[in-house]
Amino acid sequence: MVKYFVLLIILGLSLQRFTYAQEYFRITADFTVKVKNSDGKLNLTKGKVFYDKNYKELLYDISFPQNEKWVLKDTSLIIIRKDTLYKKTSIPSINEFTVFHLALNSNLNDFGLKNSIYKINKVEKKKDLVLSYWKIPDQASTILDHVIIAKKDNRLESVVMIGNESKIVSRQFFKDYQKFDAFEFPRQIIQILYDENGLENYQITEFQNIKINDLENNSFYRSGF
Repeated sequence: MVKYFVLLIILGLSLQRFTYAQEYFRITADFTVKVKNSDGKLNLTKGKVFYDKNYKELLYDISFPQNEKWVLKDTSLIIIRKDTLYKKTSIPSINEFTVFHLALNSNLNDFGLKNSIYKINKVEKKKDLVLSYWKIPDQASTILDHVIIAKKDNRLESVVMIGNESKIVSRQFFKDYQKFDAFEFPRQIIQILYDENGLENYQITEFQNIKINDLENNSFYRSGF
């Protein structure tokens, strides 16, 4: 028994992540996305989202403004209408950087940057927040200069992305976490994107009826397209 606990201490976070990986592999929820652009235009999207980190196929089953499915798979965005392929577009591979994948892999608290090319170069404490500054290597090609992560009680609170000339590219706020034993997921994500003129575009994403390790809707985790 003593050797067992010594081993736990030695392995630390690595063992913790392995345990979580075995326990949490799927997430589904009702979602609502509200968008307000800098020109005043409003958009609303509602539906359900399904993600299985082993398949790495993200599916949005949209009910409003029209019934269709969006599947993000590898480097493709697939739109399905009436169970028929409607459109397929090439996109960057982003599923492993979504809030769903990061949360299921216990990497959300650092926004997945610990396992990226970004390197932490400064940490400071401001009131009840711990701020960490992540710098991308100079030889890497990107529109971002650095990323600032804010955590409270080791829980991700916000992410600020800084571009060239210290201009803010986007800000994200993660709120109203719901706990499922050791698993946590934010029920609200507020993102502010700045255009080339510095004007703000808002996107508020809200999740309800969150379910972990759903085994009743297998067909929604692999589209077949």
